[in-house]
Amino acid sequence: MSLAARAVYRLASRVSTLNLRPKPARHASRPTHSAGGHATRRRALGLALTPLIIASSSSAASGSNAMPETYPRPIVVPPPEGGATTAVCIFLHGLGDTGHGWADVASSMPFEGVKWIFPTAPTIPITLNGGMRMTGWYDINDLSIDNIKDDRAQTLASTEYVQGLIKAEIDGGVAANRIVVGGFSQGGVIALQTALRFPERLAGAVGMSTYLALREDFPDAMSPHAKDLPVFLAHGTADMVLQYQYGVMSSELMTDTLGMTKVDFQTYQGMGHSACQEELQQLAKFIANVLN
Repeated sequence: MSLAARAVYRLASRVSTLNLRPKPARHASRPTHSAGGHATRRRALGLALTPLIIASSSSAASGSNAMPETYPRPIVVPPPEGGATTAVCIFLHGLGDTGHGWADVASSMPFEGVKWIFPTAPTIPITLNGGMRMTGWYDINDLSIDNIKDDRAQTLASTEYVQGLIKAEIDGGVAANRIVVGGFSQGGVIALQTALRFPERLAGAVGMSTYLALREDFPDAMSPHAKDLPVFLAHGTADMVLQYQYGVMSSELMTDTLGMTKVDFQTYQGMGHSACQEELQQLAKFIANVLN
């Protein structure tokens, strides 16, 4: 059985652990999957907070929150069975969440030799939520495509922080092309910025229910290695936080405008601002393929 097949088998056998329920996928002209009726990743979305805090979305506002006090220590899950680290996956949560919200992914995708790192964003005031302080990779002023404004300073500060995590792994002996960086919603924004700007070739990038921010910076800000960087993008058609059009727009920008040749955009019919089993299966396949 291949590495990808073993990963998907493990994932399917642990649906109860992930609090997800399987449903057959449907395919359209653009790869699509049905997620209607799926159970969502509640911890990942911060649903214990107010509904507005679900807005694990994008970017924004004045820049007054540009330099947060501190980034908490990340959650680190070593390779299964205590083996040596030969590859690293870094995954960033959405607004109002912490690294704990996605840490169960590591036990569902126990790739041999792969260490998982789940950073936690600093606690900052969020304009969209009336200035309430919560974990966020940057400030947000609005959710609509027409009105959202990039919080450039804090987006770049968080990008620099994640690039520092990658550099630390490289200094520790892991090759850059054995490192995957990804994230959900706001975390996906930072993951894409990190991967496109990083000076060395990474193994791949993941953006789930997210979009490419600071679009005016590209292609000038792109690393020479970004054009052939494998990228997994995924979005639900029923996303009422970051609407599906964000995903379509970002995919088209990366492929048509920036000339990126390995962008895989997956659509999940009926899925909201969440993750479903089909999406995580595709994620497992993507990671297995880029690390093979």
